[in-house]
Amino acid sequence: MMLFPKQKRIRDRAWLDEVRDQPCIITGTTPCDPAHIRYGLAGGMGLKPNDNRVVPLTNQLHRYQHEIGELSFWNKQAKEDTGLIMRLLIEVAELRYDLRNRR
Repeated sequence: MMLFPKQKRIRDRAWLDEVRDQPCIITGTTPCDPAHIRYGLAGGMGLKPNDNRVVPLTNQLHRYQHEIGELSFWNKQAKEDTGLIMRLLIEVAELRYDLRNRR
């Protein structure tokens, strides 16, 4: 008997294709790679997160993120672009508000 059943991974190739066409959240340019966010997940580095945990990054930035590690990468970006965190917080706040009002 499993106390914690294994959750099925969310895979959504159509969403990943859409993210590739979105502007990079840092540079605003396209095309992009869907960069998975591993932070906050249990498990090792070899485990890929769900496809709903991606942000668009240029290929160069995505490779750099893997080179220096996710937390180091995002800490460095936040220091270089102080408005990045605020832009992301505003986007999340607006999305949550929109979701609330769809009910």
